[in-house]
Amino acid sequence: MTRSIVKYQFMANERARNTTLQKRKTSLFKKMIELKCLCDVDACLVMYEKDEVPPEVWPSPSEAQRVMQKFQNSKILGASAMLDQKAFLQKSIMKTKKNLDKEKEKNVKRSMLICMFDENDQEDLEGLKGSIASEIRLVDLMIKNAYEKGKEKMV
Repeated sequence: MTRSIVKYQFMANERARNTTLQKRKTSLFKKMIELKCLCDVDACLVMYEKDEVPPEVWPSPSEAQRVMQKFQNSKILGASAMLDQKAFLQKSIMKTKKNLDKEKEKNVKRSMLICMFDENDQEDLEGLKGSIASEIRLVDLMIKNAYEKGKEKMV
């Protein structure tokens, strides 16, 4: 009994999803027509469905091919500028890490200022001393790396 109920629910769910897909597809095609006409831009739409072997192409396969070729040949957004999901996420993570490092640096500087101009208790001064020492080590490491790179280039 429960098996037939589950099967019926799946079928109903599948039917609802297909209905939603058809409505959204119609809406998407309408939006593409509006975009092309109202904004006078080149646009195309290629849609692959799960079971449909040839994709649906708007306005026509030849026009879609022309628009795609124009996109790939453009100097601003050529194939080299496109990112896949992994590359996009890696780039986003690196950007976020840089922002985090900048904010950490700002916090260290703020805490140094607070420490210097506020109540100079021993604990704060020790923290400031540690922060300054770590900054000095970082600068020394950067100098060492730059020196080694300069040596390698000379050889």
